[in-house]
Amino acid sequence: MSRITQFWRPTADNWAGGVRSTFGRSEFDDGEGQVPGSERSRIQHETAIEQAYVLVEAAQGHNDAARVERADREAAAGGWDDVRLLLHFARSLACQDAGADDSGHVEAMSDLAARLAVPSLLALSIAVKAVRNADRRRTTITGESVASLFVGAVVLLDEPDAAAPAVHRVAALIEVGNVAHQLGFWELALEYFTLAEQASTAALDGRWSDIARRQLLVVTVNRCELLLDWSCALAGIHEWEHAAAVAGSALGGDDPTDDRWPPSWVTQYYGQMHLLAALAGNEPHQPAPANVAALGAAIQAARAGDDVRACGLAEGPTQFVEIPLPSCTHLLALSLAARRPGTAPAAIRYGDQLASLRWNDRVDRMAGIRDAIAVERRRRDHEQLRRDLVLDELTGLANRRGYHAYLTALQDPAAHLGSEYAVLMIDVDHFKAVNDGYGHDVGDLVLARLGHIFAGHVRQTDLAARLGGDEFLIILADVLPEVPELRAQRILRAVQTHPWTDVAPGLSVSVSIGIQHGGRQELPALLSDADRSLYHAKNHGRGRVGTLAPSAPEAR
Repeated sequence: MSRITQFWRPTADNWAGGVRSTFGRSEFDDGEGQVPGSERSRIQHETAIEQAYVLVEAAQGHNDAARVERADREAAAGGWDDVRLLLHFARSLACQDAGADDSGHVEAMSDLAARLAVPSLLALSIAVKAVRNADRRRTTITGESVASLFVGAVVLLDEPDAAAPAVHRVAALIEVGNVAHQLGFWELALEYFTLAEQASTAALDGRWSDIARRQLLVVTVNRCELLLDWSCALAGIHEWEHAAAVAGSALGGDDPTDDRWPPSWVTQYYGQMHLLAALAGNEPHQPAPANVAALGAAIQAARAGDDVRACGLAEGPTQFVEIPLPSCTHLLALSLAARRPGTAPAAIRYGDQLASLRWNDRVDRMAGIRDAIAVERRRRDHEQLRRDLVLDELTGLANRRGYHAYLTALQDPAAHLGSEYAVLMIDVDHFKAVNDGYGHDVGDLVLARLGHIFAGHVRQTDLAARLGGDEFLIILADVLPEVPELRAQRILRAVQTHPWTDVAPGLSVSVSIGIQHGGRQELPALLSDADRSLYHAKNHGRGRVGTLAPSAPEAR
């Protein structure tokens, strides 16, 4: 098949002027001088994303490996992992075009997507892997299930992704549609191409209008091929009326081709539209190469019940066609050609039965995949609900329920956990004065920002929790005795140097921290001793770290 992954294959002329490997001064000059550094960085990043998408285009027929490498070096220097992901996508497509192994680039996309945690880019990377695995399943049984990858990508696209460029979501929707088409789930593929069309149309008036316009072209070409594949499959089981309805949905409207379309794409599109018109029972008006036109005439003859004429016309197209056609179109040509006079009736019935079995299997598999998507959506909803139960909504840290769940897990004798732990009890200094002087909305913003600061100073094995009000707790797992005070001092400095005046003019915030270190089995006592250390810090000037010797066992 010839489905297009992203955009068109540029000609040498439009490619030469389409991309710059470095950023020109004019992009950052407002006519009065240079723009501020943060704005310059944003523009550079957006320009790099746009360049990466153009390189993805070029990889499908006009790859420039040196330009991709230069763009990758710039992206690495800028810390733009999203750009690097798209450049690995471009390399993957170039490998596919050359018949080379692209698995390293597909894995690199997955690694970068996991690091970024952007839903649309995660969905894109998973969908690319699914397409590759679908291609390879014809020759190998190894690799992740295409269906499970597809389900994962679909459900990721349910997640909000407002912060990411709209074109990332469109790219993911196109690729998910391609996976669905590859699996024979034409109804699902059409749904995702329609979503991609809607999302790219909505982006036409924004920053990404040029890329969105090109993505619309991709949707147009891929949907045409999808509808041809689908209607030919229906014709192959003699559902001519249903085939006509599907094919007819592609007809009508203005001719979308223009001078931005490569000539090969125009030829392919017109040829496929010629066949769709024949399947719909219309007189084809689009020009088509000789064997494509012959297949269109064969389809018309078969629709009219003239199997002999259809067989004669289909013979040539079974050997060669001038444009890429989907698999079910080739199968329909073979089916029509097989009905030549003299063919054993049992052989024809055998072919018809196989076509019906393939269709019924497809319907069953699609029902199964829809059920799997529904199950995965419910699983994610339940997972989110569980997270919500143990997370503080304001700060994003664990709440008391999450704190107790963490302590319970530490008591599990089967858990392979470190033996040395530290507790940091944290209290916001004069928080009541913040609420009284600035209002509770500002107070909530302070707590939210503190939550972000504390979260940035813990590892996955640690715990940061809001116990209530302005009381926080951090548990550091598997740490040496000298670490807790160093960590507490860093937190203290991070709070002191935070730009609180951005929250409210004149606002300043400090915290007091009490720390205690000991063995895992001593955690209940450590919590009590850290609380004592906190009050020591508050009673000796606030805005500091307090450390007291552990209380005697009998006092505990």
